[in-house]
Amino acid sequence: MKNLLNGLSRYELSTRPAYSKHFARLAEGQVPHTMFITCADSRVVPNLIASADPGELFVIRNIANLVPPSGDAKDASVQAAVHFAVDNLNVSDIVVCGHSGCGGIKALLQGPAECGNLNSWLSHAQPALDTLRAGGGLDRNRTEADQLSQLCTLHQLNHLMTYSNVRDRIEAGTLNLHAWWFDIAPGQVLAYASDAKRYVSAVDLLAKRCGVQSPRFVA
Repeated sequence: MKNLLNGLSRYELSTRPAYSKHFARLAEGQVPHTMFITCADSRVVPNLIASADPGELFVIRNIANLVPPSGDAKDASVQAAVHFAVDNLNVSDIVVCGHSGCGGIKALLQGPAECGNLNSWLSHAQPALDTLRAGGGLDRNRTEADQLSQLCTLHQLNHLMTYSNVRDRIEAGTLNLHAWWFDIAPGQVLAYASDAKRYVSAVDLLAKRCGVQSPRFVA
């Protein structure tokens, strides 16, 4: 418990006072610009990656950053969150962010686990595994697990497109879908580029789409 106590103490002494006015405004309601769907892995920190303040990201976390197709009977939580983010919060972007060294993806590769709930949940990643085994990897220089993680992240956009409200907003030009992938060792965020058919620097890709010059990282 000492780790929790030390962290909470730092929050009370420094972070809370610095954000007091910000939280007072947020008490009136949230207006996040992005729904961020990512893995429950402790090494992936959405607000750190996106440099986002409280109230900017509507975050959903689960094993292997999966999105069940609309109407799937095995899970209602993520489906409810997607509908709420799109219809009630009116987010302009949905990011699905996978990462290197994903334990859920490794479990899928190893075959059925002892935990039935895990097997049921990972079934949402099966289409990506089928694609990989058919020779559809995106980056052959990476481990099999990381190749599958990248494919799986991209496949979740297909699942999002089964939601009628998501399709309607995309057709109206008011919603964007993004497949991101966090490479833990270098701490780099990659994004899938459909023209290149691979993951590239996320900041470069977004800058290109926004029509601005990409900032350069200085070590």
